[in-house]
Amino acid sequence: MGAAGRIAVKDLKLRVRDRSAFIIGIIAPLALAYIFYLIFGGALGAQSIDLQFGLVDQDSTEISEALGQILSEVESEGLLVVTEYEDEAAAEAAVDGGDIDAYILLAPGLADASLQGNEYTIEVVGSVDSPTATQIAASIAEQFGSGIGQAQLSVGTAVALLGGPPPADVASWGQEAAERPRAFSLEDISAETRQLDASTYLAAGMAIFFLFFTVQFGVLGLLEEERDGTLARLLAAPIARTSVVTGKALVSIGLGVVSMTILVLATHFLMGATWGAPLGVALLIGAGVLAAVSIIGLIAGMAKTPEGAGNLGAIIAVILGMLGGTFFPVGQAGGFLSSLTFITPHAWFMHGLAEISGGAEWTAALPSVGALLLIGLVFGSVGWILLNRRLAR
Repeated sequence: MGAAGRIAVKDLKLRVRDRSAFIIGIIAPLALAYIFYLIFGGALGAQSIDLQFGLVDQDSTEISEALGQILSEVESEGLLVVTEYEDEAAAEAAVDGGDIDAYILLAPGLADASLQGNEYTIEVVGSVDSPTATQIAASIAEQFGSGIGQAQLSVGTAVALLGGPPPADVASWGQEAAERPRAFSLEDISAETRQLDASTYLAAGMAIFFLFFTVQFGVLGLLEEERDGTLARLLAAPIARTSVVTGKALVSIGLGVVSMTILVLATHFLMGATWGAPLGVALLIGAGVLAAVSIIGLIAGMAKTPEGAGNLGAIIAVILGMLGGTFFPVGQAGGFLSSLTFITPHAWFMHGLAEISGGAEWTAALPSVGALLLIGLVFGSVGWILLNRRLAR
């Protein structure tokens, strides 16, 4: 074991004894992630389509039955569940009892009104607790009514052109309309931009956010030893100055990797977080830790005291965390803010996880890993130079 390794082991033992690294690196992010999940998990999670509709057909004609056929077709695709009721009272009771979200009422006279060109009202009654489902049911009824209106216009135009009464088989248009492609559709499509589910999003956000506080224990230890006078004795030993900086960096890297690994496993079993391919997650963790250590190292190289470095590091960590979308998806705002978020390692870490959490291969995370390594290289190079200059004074 070289000098850098011995320095790292010594500092790690100190951090384990005072337990501060465990609180900041594991307990705090895990507790906050779980609390946020309990509060906001349902709001942030992707909601699947689970619509329960009712249909009351009191007209019982080919035209009214066309709506039932359309709804049955949509039901066969697994997008909603339709229950037919004999009367309005039964459907009303189902809505009140929470069995269905809304129902569509076709009162008698639909066929006669459509054939005679008269107005007709299709009623939609929904639960006050299901406004979205009721709105969807109203849209379906509106589309069906628009189809009837278009058919009335077509018949009226034909009558005007023929100069006489419509053909005897005009009533068959309802069946023909039912066989045509419907004007609306409810489909479950895959988003072009993959998104994390609620539990994984909150777990990943808290993990990468607190990572910037966890890695401070190693790098800022260099400034603490400088303040306490122990750094001078360390530099007087027959070891290279670069070994001191390397040893402190190894402490930060070790603490970061351990805390992130524990958080991944803990949130998977406690919150059901889906992190994706293990190799992809491991690469993202490694690259994310290197980026965080590099940024904190640059801050330590510029600061004069460990307190100043800690305060500045905390400010930058909060700014980058909020801009990177660890608390809420900033990228959904669009525009300049959506592009600005990718200057942060947080956003690249979350983006990489989103690519692989849905079951994609680990290689899907490589672009994000590359971006994190680039951030680490740029900031780490400057921080390395500043810290070594500091020891040469």
